[in-house]
Amino acid sequence: MNQSPGRRYFAWLSRTSYCVPGVSWQWVLGLAVALAFLLAPSSMVAQKTTPKTGNDSAAALRGTVTAQDGSALAGATVKLIRKAPTGTPATTETDESGHYEFLNPKPGDYSISVEDEGFERIERAVLLKAGDQWIQDFRLEVEAVRERVEVSGLATIISTESASAPVAVVTNTQLITLPTSQEKVKEVIPMTPGVVQTLDSKLVFKGSDENQSLLIINSTRNTDPVTGSFGITVPTDAVESFAVYKTPYDASLGSFSGGLTTIETKPPADGFDVNVNRLGITILGKNGHMAGLGGATPAFSLDVPLIAHKLLLSESFQYEMKKTTVEGLPWPYDISKRQGFNSFTTLEAILAKNHILTMTVNAFPLRTDHIDISALVPQPASNNLHQRGVATAVSDRYEFESGSVLSTVAQYTRFDSTAQGQGAADMLITPQGWGGNYFNEWSRRGKEFQFLTDYEFSKKQWFGSHEIRVGADIDWRSYFGTTESRPIQILREDDSLAETIDFAPAPAQIQSDSIFAEFVQDHWLLNSHFSVDLGLRLSTETSGWPAKLAPRLGLAYAPGKDEKTVIRAGAGFFYGVLPLLAANWAGNPTQTITEYGTTGVPSAPPVTYTNAYTAGLNPLVSPVSPTQPSTTPRNFTWNAGIVRDLRKNLQFELSYLHSHTSYLFEVEPFTAAAASDQSFMALTNTGSSMYHEMEASVHDRFRQSDQVNASYIWSRARGDLNSLSNVMIPFAAPVIRPDVYGVLPSDIPNRMIAWGIFALPWKVTFSPLVDVHSGFPYSPVDVTQQYVGAPNGRRFPEFFSLDFKAYRAFRIPFLKGKGGRGHHFRLGAYTLNITNHGNYSTVYNNVASPNFGQFVGFLYRHEGMTLDFVD
Repeated sequence: MNQSPGRRYFAWLSRTSYCVPGVSWQWVLGLAVALAFLLAPSSMVAQKTTPKTGNDSAAALRGTVTAQDGSALAGATVKLIRKAPTGTPATTETDESGHYEFLNPKPGDYSISVEDEGFERIERAVLLKAGDQWIQDFRLEVEAVRERVEVSGLATIISTESASAPVAVVTNTQLITLPTSQEKVKEVIPMTPGVVQTLDSKLVFKGSDENQSLLIINSTRNTDPVTGSFGITVPTDAVESFAVYKTPYDASLGSFSGGLTTIETKPPADGFDVNVNRLGITILGKNGHMAGLGGATPAFSLDVPLIAHKLLLSESFQYEMKKTTVEGLPWPYDISKRQGFNSFTTLEAILAKNHILTMTVNAFPLRTDHIDISALVPQPASNNLHQRGVATAVSDRYEFESGSVLSTVAQYTRFDSTAQGQGAADMLITPQGWGGNYFNEWSRRGKEFQFLTDYEFSKKQWFGSHEIRVGADIDWRSYFGTTESRPIQILREDDSLAETIDFAPAPAQIQSDSIFAEFVQDHWLLNSHFSVDLGLRLSTETSGWPAKLAPRLGLAYAPGKDEKTVIRAGAGFFYGVLPLLAANWAGNPTQTITEYGTTGVPSAPPVTYTNAYTAGLNPLVSPVSPTQPSTTPRNFTWNAGIVRDLRKNLQFELSYLHSHTSYLFEVEPFTAAAASDQSFMALTNTGSSMYHEMEASVHDRFRQSDQVNASYIWSRARGDLNSLSNVMIPFAAPVIRPDVYGVLPSDIPNRMIAWGIFALPWKVTFSPLVDVHSGFPYSPVDVTQQYVGAPNGRRFPEFFSLDFKAYRAFRIPFLKGKGGRGHHFRLGAYTLNITNHGNYSTVYNNVASPNFGQFVGFLYRHEGMTLDFVD
């Protein structure tokens, strides 16, 4: 059964005027909610299976789930987990006849499990080959039948995944069930332990910025070729599951120094099916009243077998128009608007039993007006960000008779983006916020071509079993860009001129970069208790390191006969790619800074800063500087942890992670002692960051599909504040201060996050989420925007949010879909920040402001309803 659920919803925004005072109670309430999640009863698990095999031209894994008396079990949860470092689970439920189906699973070793309320859980190992068709039936026994339950699947699965196991795996069902404002991957990623979304909406993985991390969709890079940001999206209905990794020690993965996120999309169904999935109409509210259309996200999905069992086509299309209001600005000038669409097309050709060819086309134009407005940045001073692009990939997978597999992928990505302010007026920076129009605008046309090949040998036996893979990775990126900056006026509280920044015209920026990498990876399973991942990656880059050697090691050990405990450890080097913005740093507009006294007369001669890449040299004393970067960011990560099966389906995990990144690109102004001497706005490669993390997590699954995940994370993030990401992405900073090593903007020392999905009486599904963490740091500045005291020495109040979503599915009578399946509509409601706690997005951080230290941009409670249509 291949389900592609769609969704429609009608929502409204309601705001109230009260705020819950105090901060100390949030941690107590958050802990209470998390404990309440975990005190739910769990069921026991057993194993019993009767496998059958067959052959057909179409790859599939299907079967029937029945009770002891032979009756079909509808709604049983079936999960297919691939035993690989980047394996992500596929999940489905049995239909009314007890049938389930997984179409076109990739070859490899899998674990398949079945569970249903009141029955013993079954788990079975399955070896799948390309083009094979498996029939795997299950007969579940009632829990009371067995007095003793054996637990043997946990340790074996975890040991094969080694230290590269993901910290979170989210299926499509969870993606649309969890309480978030938008059902998108980027909305759910911050729920992952160790991943932080900053106040300016950047994702940070283990202390590293989003542009140092990597997003992989079906094996290929899918980030902005110029900035490295996660700008490429996939329609919600096309996502089968996604996973987040902090320790991806697989040597086949490269070109990043931060974290890794992988997305697996759904394969086409071998049958005709069309769904108009949602209309997604939202009503915008203001002060408890309707204030117009807030958004619409209509979507549809289509599956067409062009040639039955041979040539399959699927299409997922999603349009988006969404208005977001920002507190602290007057109505109706407090709205940021997103508009665009996302189309993901898959064409799959089953050339033979052991040969599959797949082509995907992903188009993702998006326009966001007033993207960065806040209580201190009104619409006229904000930016508009527009992007458009397409990613086309062709992948080929061939399995030899020996069992070895050759995989090849080629992808071309075009990513164009522009940013501009609201006019040509000078930008004004005052102690009370921004005014005028934003000073900088740019246009970029980025391109990227990737070619990856991976050869997996048949399993070898030598002191255990070896799964050896070798491969190569070729990546070429280029961009053409233009940028223009207009004058900036920095004003005192009395509106007198304190400083001006003027810019010279800049030439067009043209840059390209090529990377060639090769790797060898061995997954060595010594026995059922101990596994080792050994990997080595060697790469070279035209504008980076001439030779980057990245060894990686991961270990997993399951001691004892009960196999209830797994100890993990690992270490590895990771190299990022050269940011194309760094490769042509000298092409940015030259700036001249003039300081003024209180009488309006310049108090010193103007200083002109020449843009230059200086590596680790001081350009004021070094007569010669390099013209191009010859390094890229390098990261060393190590981790250790333990996973313990406390009882059936209840796991406790304790882990420590250390991450150190060096050779970061950071911006440093070098001011000459004499006005007649040359000053520099230098890009150096001497930046670094350090991240420590201790995590304690509990994962519980009970009854049919109920689950709970709760984590406490202690972390410490330190680094250079003038990193290229902070200065240039997504928009150029108007004022560049001297670089300081200190508390990073993403540092939140304490965080607890817990969420669950529960099946309540009357067929109601309930999903709560609680998130409580230390407030983000911020820096007090003076009139000229220079640091006052320790940078990031103050913090926002503690953040606390309790969210929930609840819905019930109703069957639509007399209407059946593919294969006789019934259609349902799902009616529900959600609330974000149900306690209306005082979470703020902005602070008056200028010491010259009469409002200094006041927090604004209150994030009010957000309420809505959902109306979804599902198969």
